Amino acid sequence: MHLPCPHCQHPLTPGATSCPGCGTSLLREATPGGSEPTCAFHPHRVSLAICDRCGSFACAECLRLNSRREVVCQRCHALDQDAPLPWDRREELGTFTAWWKTVVHVMLHPDTFPTLRPQGSAGGSLLFTLLCSLPTSFMMGLLYLGLFAFLPSRLAEEFREDTVQGWMGPFMFAFCMIAGPLFSLASTVIFAGLDHLVLMLGGVNRGFQVTFRAHALSQAPWVLGLVPCVGIYVAPVWALVARAFAYHGLHRTTWGVALAGSLLTPLLSCCMCGGAYLFMFNLMRGLT
Repeated sequence: MHLPCPHCQHPLTPGATSCPGCGTSLLREATPGGSEPTCAFHPHRVSLAICDRCGSFACAECLRLNSRREVVCQRCHALDQDAPLPWDRREELGTFTAWWKTVVHVMLHPDTFPTLRPQGSAGGSLLFTLLCSLPTSFMMGLLYLGLFAFLPSRLAEEFREDTVQGWMGPFMFAFCMIAGPLFSLASTVIFAGLDHLVLMLGGVNRGFQVTFRAHALSQAPWVLGLVPCVGIYVAPVWALVARAFAYHGLHRTTWGVALAGSLLTPLLSCCMCGGAYLFMFNLMRGLT
């Protein structure tokens, strides 16, 4: 993308300090009390253009062209490094190491999403989601295994007398280890699609692949499912916070759109599920 020279309209490359067409210097001094907008970083100079990323006025010296062909100011250009996550370097680091480093990065440094690479492969996003779901599935499986093996209740005693008891615990453990990751993969695909519709209504112009990557990365807090009792309650809240940061950073959108994209679908799902349960409860009460 090129800018027009304010004097001769010759195309300018962002970063040029003089026009290659007419030779006029583009570093104009601002007139004190004048009406022309001034550079946000050099207030004594007249602005040449507005940053496509943050909307700040910038002089010719401050303008840059980023990798997405956007004209940005020097601050946004410094932030926009398109840096890869450890997960993007898993062939170099190893899958488990890359996954763990990415989990830590997403959980502790969500404010760096604007500097990260916005796109990744769908297979990589699915694999990351799968790995993040395993700790919670494992803990749930252990819970059921212990429930059927050690729970001192009348139900457990009945199972001990029945032939079902011997395999019920291992069966539930295997069921959690299989069904949990499959449910996580399916819900990630579905909810990412619904989130993307909300984000599109908010004006984002990047594709579904970015939303899918952001949604998958926001699954990182589910490793807290390994923490007994509290982890299963903290993980979904932390994941929603990480998702808002991911949508805001990878889509380069406003906080309002990012929050709507991350919260609207879960809220509507909860309302629909709650309404369905309430309807069934009233129906059963009416039948009795």
